[in-house]
Parts: sequence; structure tokens; C-alpha cells
Amino acid sequence: MKETSEAGLSATAAVDAGPEAPFRSVGFTISTTGYVLQRQFRELLRPLALDPRELALLQNVATTEGVTQQVIAERIGVPASRMTGLVDALEQRGLLERRPNPDNRRAHALYLTAEGRELLGRAFAVAIEAEQRLTSELTNAQREQLLELLTLVGTQIGIPAGVHPGMGHPALADE
Repeated sequence: MKETSEAGLSATAAVDAGPEAPFRSVGFTISTTGYVLQRQFRELLRPLALDPRELALLQNVATTEGVTQQVIAERIGVPASRMTGLVDALEQRGLLERRPNPDNRRAHALYLTAEGRELLGRAFAVAIEAEQRLTSELTNAQREQLLELLTLVGTQIGIPAGVHPGMGHPALADE
């Protein structure tokens, strides 16, 4: 007799499922979907000359201006060595600026420039449009249910509810 979980899965479900009823994996489906969405989002940001990590940085600076780049690096899971280059590149493009930190002379506080705010607004418009296309076949109730279910799965693997890569969490950091 097979041991079956609450979800109705047995340990040998993948082996027992014939070609007419293949095993459907939540993890594999989320992974595949996430991979494709990440690639598509990267392409959507390309005309803005932004990548998702830069967008996360700009978003964090916008919501917490005056915070040091070290604090933001921890939030978005970027090593200090990469963060310096990321900030340098965005500063050279005129999107953000470093200012002396009044609390620590060795640290710099980050601020968006007017150009950075404008680009961030355009990037959000792209993201919202992509979200609307992605969920256009779902009712509002279905979209909310999907978000709730994905949040439950995320919580199961250690990602607190509401966390986004731009907000940082160790489970989301680069390897």
C-alpha cells in the first residue's frame, strides 16, 4: 500500500503515472514559469537600459532615500563588491547620486535624481502592463487566489509573505 500525502501524492506517483497521466509538479511548474517570466521581464526592461537588479536598487533607493548602499545591498541580496559597481554605473548614468552620510563619514547615502525617478516611473509602467497581460485571462478572484497559493508555497520554502527580490530576503539572494 502506498503512503499518500494530504495533497493526494504518493512517493511513486511519477513512476506509476503512465504517459496518459503524467505527474504534474508544482515546483517544476513554478520554476519553469518563473524562468520564462524573468527572461521576458529582462527583455521588457532592455529598451530602458535597465536590468531587474538595477530596477530593484532604484526602487529601494526611492522608498528609503538617504540609506547607505551597504544597507540596500543587504536588502536586495547583492554582495558589497557587486553593489559598488552597480551604484557606480547608475550614478554615471545620472540616475542616482551618493551624498555624504551625516551619521558616518565613511559611508555614502543614496538618492534618486530626477532622471532616476522618471526612469523608475517608466519601468513601473512596463511592469504593470506586463502584469496585466500575464493575468488577463484570470478574474480578479482567480488572480488573488493564485497570489495566496503562491504565497503559501513561498512560505513553505522560507520566503516570508510579501517579500519581493527588490525588498530582499536571504532565500532570494544570488548564489
